[in-house]
Amino acid sequence: MSKVDVIISVCGKPIQTCLALLSLERACGDHIDKIYFIEENTQTRGIDVGCHDYILNALSHKIVHFMPKQWNYCFPIEWDKMEDIDYRHSIRYQYGWEMSDKDYVLIIHNDVIFKQDVVGSMIDGIGDNVAAGHIGQCWYCPAFFSGKCTPDTYMDYRPEFRELVSLYRGAQPPEGKQIRAYHIPRMHPIFFKQPWPLPECRVNEWCCLINMKIARKMTMPIGKVTPFGAFINVGKQILDVGCQWFRDMHLRNQTCLNFDIYKEMYHDVPPTGQPSLIDKDRYKDKELVALDILRADFDYPY
Repeated sequence: MSKVDVIISVCGKPIQTCLALLSLERACGDHIDKIYFIEENTQTRGIDVGCHDYILNALSHKIVHFMPKQWNYCFPIEWDKMEDIDYRHSIRYQYGWEMSDKDYVLIIHNDVIFKQDVVGSMIDGIGDNVAAGHIGQCWYCPAFFSGKCTPDTYMDYRPEFRELVSLYRGAQPPEGKQIRAYHIPRMHPIFFKQPWPLPECRVNEWCCLINMKIARKMTMPIGKVTPFGAFINVGKQILDVGCQWFRDMHLRNQTCLNFDIYKEMYHDVPPTGQPSLIDKDRYKDKELVALDILRADFDYPY
């Protein structure tokens, strides 16, 4: 049986984190060697986000606990610091990426729930792709709203720069939806040079399998591909986690598999991570739901 390492970046949500990892262990534990538990160093900014002692003790036989020296929050990558190992290891997921020696790593959020063996299914399905998972932040993308592109067909819709600009300028998202305004005040030069993959294309990091046999040698610090966990500055907007890694990989003729993870695990309707962290009521509600499940299904003692 193939063994994988898990990389999880943790910022708060101690109860949801417990549920994510205990459910992962129950559903997929036979596949898992190490769990790189990267706890964001919010203390550098005077923020207390809760204690993770319970899960660190419960899975101590697998967990490698690491806290970077700084917290990058959602700030874009600083390219001139990439040779500084302390800075590089503060990029989301990067410490586990560099420490793992496995052929595959599983990257997850700390607010997911695993029902069945999604790891085994993704290993069986990934083939020669560099990653497998849910493709695209389509809820932000005008190409999806206009019916030009889907997660299964992202390889087929490749607009030139002018079409990309027109797509954003003429976007009419459905009620309640929005786009990130990459066209205001103008499209960043990065899109002129590389209009495809589209700005919101990525393999979503709440549950994705990375083929390290391909990705390790291509990604910084060994190769030139942008770190998977980096945010990229594109003027008044940022490219979200994984987007530039996805773009860089496709420029080098790699592909990602759109895999239906939701048959075997649960993640709330996106967008979730950042909004649920800063919305206090939503944060509390999600923690309480996770607590009920932990008590009912995992004999959680608190």
